[in-house]
Amino acid sequence: MGLDITAYSKLRYVGEHEIDPALNEGEPGPHCYYENHVQAYAYTAFPRSFRGIHVLATDEHFLRGGCFEVTEGTETHSFRAGSYSGYGAWRQDLAKQFNPAPIVGLREGMQEPDPDLPFYELIWFADNEGTISGEASADLLRDFRAYAETYQPANPWFREAYADWTRAFELAADGGLVDFH
Repeated sequence: MGLDITAYSKLRYVGEHEIDPALNEGEPGPHCYYENHVQAYAYTAFPRSFRGIHVLATDEHFLRGGCFEVTEGTETHSFRAGSYSGYGAWRQDLAKQFNPAPIVGLREGMQEPDPDLPFYELIWFADNEGTISGEASADLLRDFRAYAETYQPANPWFREAYADWTRAFELAADGGLVDFH
């Protein structure tokens, strides 16, 4: 198991539509199962990564923004961000270098980082599911480009991850989304 990422450019907003409740049995809220749709949602703890997406509903866990449809102009970039622990190590390395959060107790990185420092929208986001908006992706793209030369990866694999994330945010900043799945 691990974290997979798909980034999309040039999506068309569909909004909310009828969803067959039978498809959502046992699921926490409606999920879209239409082909070529990307459902926009994020945990309520991460609204800055969701900004620019109209929130159609909020429940105790999620902000829900409806669906976006793949268009003829959509480009995608899919990659494996790593195992959950591998992705966490890469993200922690990024945070240590550019946006360190205070250490609380024995768990490093569990405190919210500074929203005015680089990579905030990615460092302070779920490590398992959700979508990052095009607006937040544009900010992240600026950070990834600005710090590409100064980033000193703790692991050789981290440089490849940095390149994949840069490409993901290039696409999503062009009217798209980054989908964690």
